[in-house]
Amino acid sequence: MFYLFFTALLFVLPAAASETPVPNLYEYRLSNGLELFVAENHSVPLVYIEIAVKGGGIAQTEENAGLFHLYEHMMFKGNRKYRSSEIMQSALFDLGVSSWNGTTSSEMVNYYFTVPSERLEEGLEFWSEAIRNPLLDRKEFEAEKKVVISEITGDAKELSKISSGAVSKAMFPEAPWCRDPSGTPETVASATLEQLKRIKKDYYIPNNAALFVGGDVNPDEVHSLVRKIWGGWKKGRDPWKDNRTQFSVNPLPEAEFYVIPHASVSPQIAQAELIYRAPDAEFDRNSTYAADILLQLTQNPDGKFAEALVSDAALGIPDSDYCISGYRTNRRVSLMEFGAVLLSPDSSLPQRVIHLYETLPGLLAGCVPGENDSSMETIRRRLSDDALYEQETAEGLLSVVRTWWVTADAEYYYTYNDMMNSVTSSDVSDFISTYITGRNPLTVVYVNTEIYEEKRDEFEKAGFKVITADSASWHSGEKQ
Repeated sequence: MFYLFFTALLFVLPAAASETPVPNLYEYRLSNGLELFVAENHSVPLVYIEIAVKGGGIAQTEENAGLFHLYEHMMFKGNRKYRSSEIMQSALFDLGVSSWNGTTSSEMVNYYFTVPSERLEEGLEFWSEAIRNPLLDRKEFEAEKKVVISEITGDAKELSKISSGAVSKAMFPEAPWCRDPSGTPETVASATLEQLKRIKKDYYIPNNAALFVGGDVNPDEVHSLVRKIWGGWKKGRDPWKDNRTQFSVNPLPEAEFYVIPHASVSPQIAQAELIYRAPDAEFDRNSTYAADILLQLTQNPDGKFAEALVSDAALGIPDSDYCISGYRTNRRVSLMEFGAVLLSPDSSLPQRVIHLYETLPGLLAGCVPGENDSSMETIRRRLSDDALYEQETAEGLLSVVRTWWVTADAEYYYTYNDMMNSVTSSDVSDFISTYITGRNPLTVVYVNTEIYEEKRDEFEKAGFKVITADSASWHSGEKQ
């Protein structure tokens, strides 16, 4: 009899936290698939709470592009417990929330705020109601469409939006909307509540979500509260089960050259970038580590790459502060770019940009150190120190964990330093051969509008295609 009672007791007790290699970080998983990460930090009596859902741009189709973003807006327009946006705002005030927000990106949607630690349970309940039981009121829906459309049209002529649209259209031709969670005015205007309910059913499910709670908390107490509040959230079908196709890794049959004239660019400079498809964590995880090492090598102001760029008189780069490189590991939409700010944009600019295109692969290959070069160890130490700095606050730590949970999984974060320590110079050289010399880049130059008009003929003769706000948009109908 005692044995039967003891067995039943074990069945209902909360599971212990899974150990993580990160101090004061605890990981749990509920039976419905919801993942919970808790960072314990008693430095201040506050608690950060965030809920993230995998979705956004990469989950969109041409027909519903922008609706994940619209759904994010509707999350704050009332739910079963807080029946209107005004009541929600009042509840946030009563909780002691000083700032809150939601964001939609190419690979996720998230919502977050910070509350006093004694309001932990109420904070968890607030997001549970918002996520699980939104009203999706028709009147609010029609009003919010106008807000979102205003955001889209307001950003359309910004240089960053033009650039992003042109790059997405060229580098992800099969689904250029995958990096544009804002969508189009047309798709938002024609959106239906049924479409939003489909997004909720397919993606707002516990086995596609994670909670991040950190600060002045007891991890097991948080777990117990989450089980009580979120445990009844019904598990759904894996939305990614039949969506495993990788976007093209070499989308350009040949190198392409774009010029984007814009009034916001100073007439004293131009900026040139070569953009490559880079490794996606879902499909080529191992190469992401070599990509990070290469990025560090190119960002070293005293390194061989910056030195070679600056010493090339044909380019006209004043110093290493004007060299550009960037890469962020994404789940499915990774890009890598290299370039520079060039002086004297009215002097042979198209030819200088083409020269950069022709010499860049060799410059990258030349910046890889030997196997015993101390610079590799310096890079590893720097990345390790950065990770330690991120762990200083609960919110900082959880933001990083969430980033990798979305991009790959928490294990990617836990093992990152070990994996980086295993990257060799040969691995970096192999990466360059595969992702740089073996692929065609998109070359983009940003120049002041008046300078472009003066040199229009030069750009046309050199084979540059001019990109405007209209032609950059993937839904404009104009093919790049």
